[in-house]
Amino acid sequence: MYTKIIALAAVAFSAVPAFAADAVVQDPAYVQQGQTQSAFDWSGFYLGLQGGYTSTHASYLNGSEQDLDGGSTGIYGGYNFQHGPFIFGIENDFNYNWKDGSDVSLKWDGSARGRVGYALDRTLIYGTGGLAAAGGEVDVPGIGKKDDILIGWIAGGGVERALTDNIMMRAEYRYDDFGRKDFGSALGDFEVNQQKVTIGTSFKF
Repeated sequence: MYTKIIALAAVAFSAVPAFAADAVVQDPAYVQQGQTQSAFDWSGFYLGLQGGYTSTHASYLNGSEQDLDGGSTGIYGGYNFQHGPFIFGIENDFNYNWKDGSDVSLKWDGSARGRVGYALDRTLIYGTGGLAAAGGEVDVPGIGKKDDILIGWIAGGGVERALTDNIMMRAEYRYDDFGRKDFGSALGDFEVNQQKVTIGTSFKF
């Protein structure tokens, strides 16, 4: 599972610069001698759509484990502050997850995070972390489905590219840890974490 996630993250991260190289057509920068072209300004609000691959892992007190692969789609938005090449920001997102059948699943997830990055003109390399929440669902044999909200933490990072002054594209990896949860079921306590690789496109206002 982890080999698959690392491979997908590598493909996703390499897709942004490659896509940007094909998609962006820049005007020739003819500037007067002694002058340089101004760097891209990352500051401001942005709103975007994202989708990708999700892997959920659940481990039980009895030693059994479950791994569940699936897809995810959602929205994200935030605000960036820029100081020289350094970028500081806040971001929220909400995602719907779909997966194959399992006793435990995360139907949705969201987060409130901070971002810190370094900009190389129109390319931004960043790390992110903060608070995560998810809608957990457990299928209890003989009882049916029970659901609850899980709270945990999130950490990750990504690469973002400004294709134009307003359109940005990014690839991101994130890890969510929701700790131990008891649904009061025959399954007992279990620990849940989630890994996600996404590609997103946003509009900067």
